[in-house]
Amino acid sequence: MEKQKNKEKRKYSVPAVENAFEILKLLSRNRFRESTVTEIANALSLSPATCFRILQSLEGISIVRYLEDKKRYTLGPYLVVLGERAKEHLDYINIIIPHLENLTRRTGMTSILVNKIGEKKLAIVAKVEANDFGVSVSVGRHFSITEGSFGMCFLAYMDKSKRENLLKEEQALKNLNGEEIEVIEQEINQIMQTGYHISNGEYVKGLCGIAAPIFSNGEKVEMSIEVIAFTSQYEKEELHSIGDLIKKEADKISDKIKIL
Repeated sequence: MEKQKNKEKRKYSVPAVENAFEILKLLSRNRFRESTVTEIANALSLSPATCFRILQSLEGISIVRYLEDKKRYTLGPYLVVLGERAKEHLDYINIIIPHLENLTRRTGMTSILVNKIGEKKLAIVAKVEANDFGVSVSVGRHFSITEGSFGMCFLAYMDKSKRENLLKEEQALKNLNGEEIEVIEQEINQIMQTGYHISNGEYVKGLCGIAAPIFSNGEKVEMSIEVIAFTSQYEKEELHSIGDLIKKEADKISDKIKIL
């Protein structure tokens, strides 16, 4: 009986809260950073009236800001406060940053920490960018869990039936056919053996990435780290030695966060 109550509690949702969060996520994207009520409502399939009421509530507590001259909404100043507080409270980020710095220093590549957001999304939550000609990334950028080497690290340790459903349902950078899904399964077997995954222009033309999973509890993967560079900067053979390096850093991180 108690298990059933807990299950029902987890399924319970508050539409207004969920819609407010979806609005904030939308405004965090460059394309929608300054949007009208109509644009937000259309993008999220909300009624304009509902969208307007939520925006007014968020504006009242400075979570969003209304630009009077443009008649548009953008993210508000109090989110900066919340973001700083979150960084102070999330101890694992402070633990991981030095490892990202070490990876960037040793490889000359931009290093990122990717966190799982919900069931199907990932987001960059920390970065250390390479100097000079390194790849520039934005903290907060969202991805589908089926994208990139960092996504492969999550898929590899997911229940197989759940993974198959995600690969069929998710619209990532491209639609996947049966043959491509089979290739992904083969790559997942390689991840289980080597502990890292390499992409070399397959997901984003001109970019290579090497990622390794971070284990927070046994075989549970909630984060991954990745180094990114332009494909023209490295020979493909070099990427495997970098893969060994990033796996070692990921293992060190996993050992440290187990005691948090």
